[in-house]
Formats: sequence, C-alpha cells, structure tokens
Amino acid sequence: MGRPTEKAVKEASATLKNLRSAWVKDQSVTISNGKVTEYRVTLKVSFELE
Repeated sequence: MGRPTEKAVKEASATLKNLRSAWVKDQSVTISNGKVTEYRVTLKVSFELE
C-alpha cells in the first residue's frame, strides 16, 4: 500500500473499530505545472461490528 492508502486507513480507523481490510477501488492524482501535487484514493473498507 502506498502513502495515500495508509493515510485513508488511518483516518477511517479514527471513527471505525475493528478494521479488517481495505480495497483500493480507484486512485488518481492532481497535477499542477507538470508535477503531481496530490494523490487520491477511493477505498472500500471492511470492519467487524460489535
């Protein structure tokens, strides 16, 4: 997993408990002046309800 995925999982874990897995559904980048300025990922996460 890359950094954008790790960041998204960290953010999800702040509000969801028992995360089990994550699937990268989509990924993209934003480009400005010929350089990548932002990475984006769309995740599906699975977790266990208590």
